[in-house]
Amino acid sequence: MAELVMTLEWLAGQVRARPSQHPARLVAVDGRGGAGKSTVARGLAAACGGAPIVEVDDFLYWRDIEGWWPRLEHEALRPLLAGRAARYRVRDWAGDPLGQGLDGWTEVPPADVVIVEGIGSSRRAIADDLTLALWVETPRQERLRRGIARDGEERRDLWLDYMRLEDEFFGRDGAPERAAYVVSGKPGVPHDPATEVVLIDPDGTR
Repeated sequence: MAELVMTLEWLAGQVRARPSQHPARLVAVDGRGGAGKSTVARGLAAACGGAPIVEVDDFLYWRDIEGWWPRLEHEALRPLLAGRAARYRVRDWAGDPLGQGLDGWTEVPPADVVIVEGIGSSRRAIADDLTLALWVETPRQERLRRGIARDGEERRDLWLDYMRLEDEFFGRDGAPERAAYVVSGKPGVPHDPATEVVLIDPDGTR
């Protein structure tokens, strides 16, 4: 599997060069849990001049990969695509980590480029409105290791259940195949994650 190191500035240039039918360019950084999406999103946001990030983790729920999506789209993505600020309540991961409880409010300002980062962020429901979709690919065992390291061994069964949900969802949705670029979440070549990404099979990009 070929890997190619590219700068995040180059990737930001790809975002700016693509046309958008909306006042904002919406970029999705998608992938399964533990893939390394947050690192890529933060680096790309900085390369795009401090683009705001909408985090899917502010909406999702351990037992469901689809039911929360309409709220994310209605309260966050549609206003931002229209050039307006978005205001929404975020998931209460501290007080209700296994439920669907909500905590405080957050506001995301309008911007020329907005990044939506998280599981299913490039799903078919929003695909036609995206300027660019990235897919972060990481081996399954490494994703599970990262998840357990973050959430604790007591959440292993939750992680395994959720990984099965992911496999079923992405098998139906086809998000990985629609991505413009596939980024390695565990690259085999040296690079600086703050300024560079490693693309997988870049000759196959669309």
